[in-house]
Amino acid sequence: MRAIVQLFAKSPFGALQEHMKASGECIDRVHAMFEALLEGDEEKLAAIAKDVSKIEHRADEIKNEIRDSLPRSIFLPVDRSDLLTVLSQQDSIPDTVEDIAFLLTVRKTHVPPSWREPLLAYVDRCVETFRAASEVLHALKGLLEVGLAGPEADALLAKIDSIGLLEWEADKAQFEMLRLMFDMEDDLKPVDLFWWSKIFREVGDIANYSEKTADRIRLMIYKK
Repeated sequence: MRAIVQLFAKSPFGALQEHMKASGECIDRVHAMFEALLEGDEEKLAAIAKDVSKIEHRADEIKNEIRDSLPRSIFLPVDRSDLLTVLSQQDSIPDTVEDIAFLLTVRKTHVPPSWREPLLAYVDRCVETFRAASEVLHALKGLLEVGLAGPEADALLAKIDSIGLLEWEADKAQFEMLRLMFDMEDDLKPVDLFWWSKIFREVGDIANYSEKTADRIRLMIYKK
């Protein structure tokens, strides 16, 4: 983890990119977890959830190393508090994936067969929002070289605007899943209604935290 310090010496966003990479490794497993759930493959689901837990722990280690390696004496091209806020928002993403893994494995939950396509579509919408936010973060290194200004900054701001649209699409997909759930409420146990509501909310938080991460980056650009 001392390599994080070296990353900061080269770029304040190098370590953030490492953290985002770990977040992406968690996100890479979200669709597969729901596929395993739909297939009733508890062993596969448990194995993926175990991987998620390990990766989330690594993301936490990177986060803590970033905080410990960022004394106020280090010169940064952006406000220190803004950088740490971006870190906090994006760290909520692997935390959320770990929460989803817990919800899918701690209890055997019935999945109506008719939910397969809309459920996976909802999951993929949220994952797509994360992918876009990850692209924004990784573009920052190049943008720093031009002073967070000019046509490059305008292009990145447009990308951030598109993330808001993706998050809105994810919200619509979540609403559709809730509608499907309540259409079947007479056929589902009360605990299933409660449990699926929690799952849907956690999945939606992937998109929510991704948008919040991008919005904090927008604020950094505007401050310059």
